[in-house]
Amino acid sequence: MATGITGRKTRQHDTVRGPEPQPPSARTWGPGWGASGPTEDELRRERLWQDLIQDGWRAEIVGGRIIVSPWTERRHAQLVHRIQVQLFNIVVENGWEFYQTWSVHIPPARGDRRLPDLLVAPPDSPEFDDHQAYGYGTLLAVEITSSDNRVDDLEVKPAEYARAGIPIVLIVDEFTEPKAITLLWDPHDGEYRSMTKVSEGVPVELPEPFGIKLETDLIFR
Repeated sequence: MATGITGRKTRQHDTVRGPEPQPPSARTWGPGWGASGPTEDELRRERLWQDLIQDGWRAEIVGGRIIVSPWTERRHAQLVHRIQVQLFNIVVENGWEFYQTWSVHIPPARGDRRLPDLLVAPPDSPEFDDHQAYGYGTLLAVEITSSDNRVDDLEVKPAEYARAGIPIVLIVDEFTEPKAITLLWDPHDGEYRSMTKVSEGVPVELPEPFGIKLETDLIFR
């Protein structure tokens, strides 16, 4: 005996619809953006920045402007690697992590960010959003100077990193004679209150929580 169900017949071309997609403004952007997320101008900039990153560019945002640069050459990568090797044991022992593609939020502008050549942070460090760390929650940032951006590396970025609250910054400079490493720590009111500079061949001692010496001759070899 056939049974009948009152209602509209289902046709083959009917489809089951899921929930309507949310507009971009409704997505969760991260605590740094607040409950309302980015403004329309910020949203356009974020989309462009993400497109550049996905296309393989190294992109930062400074003063609301996107700054694009090509990825580094082999020598630059070697210097980063040699620092990472000397930091490896202390980082692993403490359960910290290395990052080379995670930006640091630079206050006060929302969305401003710098991309250190090497960043060390705990795995649960606070973040502005998925793409940006809060500097005060990290442990160390490393910058390798470049010939065409040396002033930024030595003067502009340290002030930005101090505002962000990064506890320790290491700047490796091959474009001076003799080659040198500058160590900055103890950020306060937008500047670092402690600094030391050593030449190639002289060890540089990192303050706590690292408490180790880096052999500069092994870095510059």
